Amino acid sequence: MAARLILGALLCGLLVGACAPASSGQAGGQRPTPRRTPQSSLSPQMAGTVSLLRSTLGASGIRLDPPIVPYQPAEPAAIAETPRAVLQADVGDPSAGYVIVYESVDAATAARRGAEFAAYLESGFGQTNYPLDAQFSLSQVGSTLVFTWWSSERSADRERARAAFDAIARVGETIEIVK
Repeated sequence: MAARLILGALLCGLLVGACAPASSGQAGGQRPTPRRTPQSSLSPQMAGTVSLLRSTLGASGIRLDPPIVPYQPAEPAAIAETPRAVLQADVGDPSAGYVIVYESVDAATAARRGAEFAAYLESGFGQTNYPLDAQFSLSQVGSTLVFTWWSSERSADRERARAAFDAIARVGETIEIVK
Protein backbone atom coordinates (compact mmCIF):
# COMPACT_ATOMS: atom_id res chain seq x y z
CA MET A 1 0.00 0.00 0.00
CA ALA A 2 2.80 2.44 0.89
CA ALA A 3 4.53 1.57 -2.41
CA ARG A 4 1.36 2.49 -4.32
CA LEU A 5 1.14 5.85 -2.52
CA ILE A 6 4.78 6.63 -3.28
CA LEU A 7 4.34 5.58 -6.93
CA GLY A 8 1.16 7.68 -7.18
CA ALA A 9 2.88 10.72 -5.70
CA LEU A 10 5.82 10.25 -8.06
CA LEU A 11 3.54 10.00 -11.11
CA CYS A 12 1.56 13.02 -9.96
CA GLY A 13 4.80 14.99 -9.58
CA LEU A 14 5.92 14.00 -13.06
CA LEU A 15 2.57 14.98 -14.52
CA VAL A 16 2.61 18.38 -12.83
CA GLY A 17 6.21 18.94 -13.98
CA ALA A 18 5.35 18.04 -17.56
CA CYS A 19 2.41 20.47 -17.60
CA ALA A 20 4.27 23.39 -16.00
CA PRO A 21 5.76 26.06 -18.29
CA ALA A 22 9.41 25.57 -19.10
CA SER A 23 11.92 27.86 -17.46
CA SER A 24 14.42 29.74 -19.60
CA GLY A 25 17.10 29.41 -16.96
CA GLN A 26 16.55 33.00 -15.85
CA ALA A 27 14.97 33.86 -12.55
CA GLY A 28 11.23 33.75 -12.97
CA GLY A 29 11.45 32.16 -16.42
CA GLN A 30 10.71 33.97 -19.66
CA ARG A 31 7.51 33.87 -21.66
CA PRO A 32 7.79 32.84 -25.28
CA THR A 33 7.53 35.60 -27.85
CA PRO A 34 3.99 35.70 -29.20
CA ARG A 35 3.54 35.20 -32.94
CA ARG A 36 3.28 38.55 -34.66
CA THR A 37 -0.02 39.27 -36.33
CA PRO A 38 -0.92 41.80 -38.95
CA GLN A 39 -2.97 44.87 -38.09
CA SER A 40 -6.71 44.31 -38.13
CA SER A 41 -7.39 47.82 -39.45
CA LEU A 42 -5.04 49.80 -41.63
CA SER A 43 -3.70 53.25 -40.86
CA PRO A 44 -4.19 55.86 -43.58
CA GLN A 45 -0.57 55.41 -44.73
CA MET A 46 -0.90 51.64 -45.01
CA ALA A 47 -4.31 51.88 -46.65
CA GLY A 48 -2.84 54.21 -49.27
CA THR A 49 0.02 51.82 -50.02
CA VAL A 50 -2.31 48.81 -50.18
CA SER A 51 -4.62 50.71 -52.51
CA LEU A 52 -1.67 51.54 -54.76
CA LEU A 53 -0.61 47.88 -54.79
CA ARG A 54 -4.14 46.68 -55.56
CA SER A 55 -4.43 49.16 -58.41
CA THR A 56 -1.05 48.18 -59.87
CA LEU A 57 -1.75 44.45 -59.63
CA GLY A 58 -5.33 44.91 -60.86
CA ALA A 59 -3.96 46.36 -64.12
CA SER A 60 -2.36 42.92 -64.66
CA GLY A 61 -5.56 41.09 -63.68
CA ILE A 62 -4.15 39.98 -60.32
CA ARG A 63 -6.05 40.37 -57.04
CA LEU A 64 -4.45 41.28 -53.73
CA ASP A 65 -6.36 39.89 -50.74
CA PRO A 66 -5.78 38.91 -47.12
CA PRO A 67 -3.94 35.57 -46.96
CA ILE A 68 -5.76 32.32 -46.24
CA VAL A 69 -3.13 31.20 -43.72
CA PRO A 70 -0.90 33.27 -41.40
CA TYR A 71 2.45 34.26 -42.86
CA GLN A 72 5.55 35.94 -41.53
CA PRO A 73 8.66 36.29 -43.67
CA ALA A 74 12.18 35.85 -42.44
CA GLU A 75 13.12 39.36 -41.41
CA PRO A 76 15.70 41.20 -39.30
CA ALA A 77 15.01 41.65 -35.61
CA ALA A 78 14.67 45.43 -36.04
CA ILE A 79 11.66 44.88 -38.30
CA ALA A 80 10.04 42.13 -36.24
CA GLU A 81 7.80 44.37 -34.11
CA THR A 82 6.95 46.83 -36.87
CA PRO A 83 3.22 47.19 -37.61
CA ARG A 84 2.36 45.40 -40.84
CA ALA A 85 -0.31 44.36 -43.25
CA VAL A 86 0.09 40.88 -44.73
CA LEU A 87 -1.55 40.32 -48.09
CA GLN A 88 -1.39 37.71 -50.81
CA ALA A 89 -1.38 38.17 -54.57
CA ASP A 90 -3.49 35.66 -56.48
CA VAL A 91 -0.66 33.84 -58.26
CA GLY A 92 -2.30 30.43 -58.46
CA ASP A 93 -0.42 29.03 -55.48
CA PRO A 94 -1.78 29.12 -51.90
CA SER A 95 1.75 29.15 -50.46
CA ALA A 96 3.14 32.02 -52.58
CA GLY A 97 2.52 35.62 -53.53
CA TYR A 98 2.82 37.12 -50.05
CA VAL A 99 3.18 40.90 -49.86
CA ILE A 100 4.00 42.62 -46.58
CA VAL A 101 3.49 46.34 -46.02
CA TYR A 102 5.43 47.61 -42.99
CA GLU A 103 4.61 50.96 -41.40
CA SER A 104 7.13 53.31 -39.80
CA VAL A 105 6.51 56.55 -37.94
CA ASP A 106 8.00 58.62 -40.77
CA ALA A 107 9.81 58.33 -44.11
CA ALA A 108 13.29 58.63 -42.54
CA THR A 109 12.60 55.70 -40.20
CA ALA A 110 11.20 53.67 -43.10
CA ALA A 111 14.40 54.38 -45.08
CA ARG A 112 16.57 53.19 -42.16
CA ARG A 113 14.45 50.05 -41.67
CA GLY A 114 14.58 49.43 -45.42
CA ALA A 115 18.38 49.61 -45.40
CA GLU A 116 18.49 47.17 -42.44
CA PHE A 117 16.09 44.81 -44.23
CA ALA A 118 18.16 44.95 -47.44
CA ALA A 119 21.38 44.22 -45.48
CA TYR A 120 19.67 41.25 -43.84
CA LEU A 121 18.51 39.85 -47.19
CA GLU A 122 22.00 40.37 -48.64
CA SER A 123 23.60 38.44 -45.80
CA GLY A 124 24.22 34.72 -46.00
CA PHE A 125 21.97 34.19 -42.97
CA GLY A 126 19.11 36.17 -44.47
CA GLN A 127 19.26 34.21 -47.72
CA THR A 128 19.21 30.80 -46.03
CA ASN A 129 15.57 31.39 -45.13
CA TYR A 130 14.50 31.52 -48.78
CA PRO A 131 14.93 29.25 -51.83
CA LEU A 132 18.26 29.57 -53.67
CA ASP A 133 16.63 31.21 -56.70
CA ALA A 134 14.53 33.65 -54.64
CA GLN A 135 14.25 37.17 -55.97
CA PHE A 136 13.34 39.96 -53.59
CA SER A 137 11.50 43.24 -54.00
CA LEU A 138 11.75 45.87 -51.28
CA SER A 139 10.55 49.42 -51.80
CA GLN A 140 9.55 52.49 -49.85
CA VAL A 141 6.28 54.36 -50.27
CA GLY A 142 6.38 57.34 -47.90
CA SER A 143 6.50 55.92 -44.35
CA THR A 144 5.79 52.34 -45.50
CA LEU A 145 7.95 49.53 -46.85
CA VAL A 146 6.66 46.94 -49.33
CA PHE A 147 8.31 43.51 -49.36
CA THR A 148 7.69 40.45 -51.51
CA TRP A 149 9.70 37.62 -53.01
CA TRP A 150 9.22 34.85 -55.52
CA SER A 151 10.94 31.66 -56.67
CA SER A 152 10.71 30.52 -60.26
CA GLU A 153 11.48 26.92 -59.29
CA ARG A 154 8.71 26.80 -56.69
CA SER A 155 6.00 28.69 -58.59
CA ALA A 156 2.88 26.83 -59.62
CA ASP A 157 2.25 29.41 -62.38
CA ARG A 158 5.59 31.05 -63.21
CA GLU A 159 4.20 33.62 -65.64
CA ARG A 160 1.54 34.85 -63.23
CA ALA A 161 3.91 34.87 -60.25
CA ARG A 162 6.54 36.78 -62.26
CA ALA A 163 3.91 39.29 -63.46
CA ALA A 164 2.79 39.90 -59.86
CA PHE A 165 6.39 40.24 -58.65
CA ASP A 166 7.26 42.70 -61.42
CA ALA A 167 4.13 44.79 -60.77
CA ILE A 168 4.85 44.99 -57.03
CA ALA A 169 8.49 45.88 -57.74
CA ARG A 170 7.33 48.97 -59.69
CA VAL A 171 5.52 50.42 -56.65
CA GLY A 172 7.46 53.00 -54.67
CA GLU A 173 11.14 53.79 -54.51
CA THR A 174 13.22 50.62 -54.96
CA ILE A 175 15.63 49.65 -52.18
CA GLU A 176 18.36 47.69 -53.90
CA ILE A 177 19.18 44.19 -52.65
CA VAL A 178 22.44 42.70 -53.90
CA LYS A 179 22.59 38.92 -53.70
